[in-house]
Amino acid sequence: MRLLSILPALCSLVVALGTQARAQDSAEPARVVFVCEHGSVKSLVAMEYFNRSAKARGVPYRAVARGTAPEPTVPKAVRDGLRSDGFDVSAFEPRKFEGSDVDRASLIVSFDQDIASIVGAQTRYLKWDDLLRVLTDYARGKDEIVRHVEALIDELAGGTSR
Repeated sequence: MRLLSILPALCSLVVALGTQARAQDSAEPARVVFVCEHGSVKSLVAMEYFNRSAKARGVPYRAVARGTAPEPTVPKAVRDGLRSDGFDVSAFEPRKFEGSDVDRASLIVSFDQDIASIVGAQTRYLKWDDLLRVLTDYARGKDEIVRHVEALIDELAGGTSR
């Protein structure tokens, strides 16, 4: 009899906990915005590697790529290089970096672009300037970006090792 009197309370508790768990699972991850000139080379490479590594390591961040002067398509060398690395960017469309990107970002990383006036003091901002050119040597340029991305993920994960 006593069990029957607490059963409705237990059911309510289970429903409340399930709802809370679903709300936490559906929470949007923090956003990192990578910005290069065309939004289809360095920022795209950084985005793809960042998202794959952050997901694998359980780091609650998601990256996007933007350009200050976006090109209409991804250059063939980058598309082919990323494909050989296991990424399909055939449907990727470069997008312009805008103020709304800053509003929704936890972190912005630029490659050789002066966007400080757009970012202001609204969010954390890193500059990864003077890295190797990806279009000149995809493998070396990509490797340098990946080293920076992995160090960033280490920091965002609180320094936990891979």
